Amino acid sequence: MTTDVIICSYVDLRRNYTDMPFLATMLEVQKSECVSRAVHALDAMPEKWILYSLKDLSAGQVKELQSEGILHSLQGLDPASAVLVREDRTAAIYLLYEDHLCIRVYAAEGDVSGAVLRAKALAGILSQEHAFARDDRIGWLTARPQFAGTGLQAGYCLHLPILSMMQQIRPITADIMKEHRFELQPWEPLADKNPACLYTLRNLFTAFDGSDVLIRAVGRVAQGLANKETMLRDRILAKSARSTYTDQVWRAYGVMRYARRLTELEFLAFWSKVRLGVLAGILPPSLETVDALLIQTRCSRLMALPDGPRDEHALHFARADAVRSALNGGN
Repeated sequence: MTTDVIICSYVDLRRNYTDMPFLATMLEVQKSECVSRAVHALDAMPEKWILYSLKDLSAGQVKELQSEGILHSLQGLDPASAVLVREDRTAAIYLLYEDHLCIRVYAAEGDVSGAVLRAKALAGILSQEHAFARDDRIGWLTARPQFAGTGLQAGYCLHLPILSMMQQIRPITADIMKEHRFELQPWEPLADKNPACLYTLRNLFTAFDGSDVLIRAVGRVAQGLANKETMLRDRILAKSARSTYTDQVWRAYGVMRYARRLTELEFLAFWSKVRLGVLAGILPPSLETVDALLIQTRCSRLMALPDGPRDEHALHFARADAVRSALNGGN
């Protein structure tokens, strides 16, 4: 499924080893063994995987991984938890996040079915020497019963600025939650504020009749949300040059083109409105240019520049420089 409302999509695949208890009753030596098994299994693969042990992460590494959407809140996690990240950032394996392993694979060009196949291939590699727990009647066993069965969650990150601006997110979320099959939550790295109007849609349980049925079910809900956003965008912006929403779009574009200092929250709020204006056909930048700014303005990207900022104060100016460079050559 491809639509300009969907920023990215991914799948999570949960698995637990047969010869180990669930995390709540694991011994420290078993936790260490669980991490070692995953590292050892991936050592033979051609691509490079980087291990981040949560207890050893610096504040800078935490911020970097959170800005990329790899890490979310660390609150409540076991001190032994870790994450293995593929160097090209197309996949990650979360270790001791409730389950022994949670394999996340991002869908290239919206190909969720392909991401499922890659996740299952990784599961096969990780279980070559140590089998995963499975019940013939229930399916794959997980720490939470709601995820038993396929052990699979499909996630879609959607940009819903018009629905947010019109205060439609709360009733839509309540409607989605009625059957307790899916959830719509603010994008987790900035869930408490969500200035970018980004939301994550996921299935709430995994006991579907196979992964294909599950993928289609989540995809239908994602497509429905995308259709609502697109319909309102066309009605309110594309067909009306005089509205408060159109004014907000142009104001955001003006700030993005000429600001000399942008905090992360300011950038995300303006970026959301500029992206909305581009999709509505009323702003000149290309969608590719605007979407690329999400990556180009990450703290890790800015600080890695040859003359990159060395503190938070300088970072805000460097972010504005990157945005101006992308939108009007840096003037």
